[in-house]
Amino acid sequence: MNKDWLIPLAQWGASVLAMTILMGWVARSRLRDRPEADRHLLRHPASTLILGIVGAVLFFGAAIVSNTVGKNSTSTIWTTLTFVGLGCASSLAIADYFRARHRVSDSGIDFGRMLGERGRLRWADLRRVHHASFMKWFVLEGRSGTKVRVSFMLLGLPEFARLVLQHVPREVIEPDTLDLLQAAEQGQLPDVDE
Repeated sequence: MNKDWLIPLAQWGASVLAMTILMGWVARSRLRDRPEADRHLLRHPASTLILGIVGAVLFFGAAIVSNTVGKNSTSTIWTTLTFVGLGCASSLAIADYFRARHRVSDSGIDFGRMLGERGRLRWADLRRVHHASFMKWFVLEGRSGTKVRVSFMLLGLPEFARLVLQHVPREVIEPDTLDLLQAAEQGQLPDVDE
């Protein structure tokens, strides 16, 4: 009996299992208790930094190895560019960890962006609050056109949700986003692994 199909099946099964465990770890890292001094700070959990560093080292290392000691007839410029591209994507996760930090207060949100300047948006200046379920973030749109994206991954979402619900008029918040914010306020954070 030919069992050649078992190897690819085992590889796919191991990949799915590894991703499930990894995403579960990342999602759980948002639930850790935080010091009271950090209550108003929205920032990525350490798992974001760890995954960014591991990915950057792995992919940039693979790009180097594929052009030096591991060079063979299957190594092409596309192999190298793929590894470099994935390394750059991992580097963006590192940049996001350090730059995309927000501070919320009763008056509004002081926001940071992965690439670009910091800014401030007052709750009273919001014209729309919605979420992008594919990208896993809340979007705050100001009357001036300013958009602030608040990742579902950030620590501090319950406090963010509480302040949005307390200070932003309901007619500005889309109904399905209102449900997510009410759940987040109670500690039921939006899914990041679906």
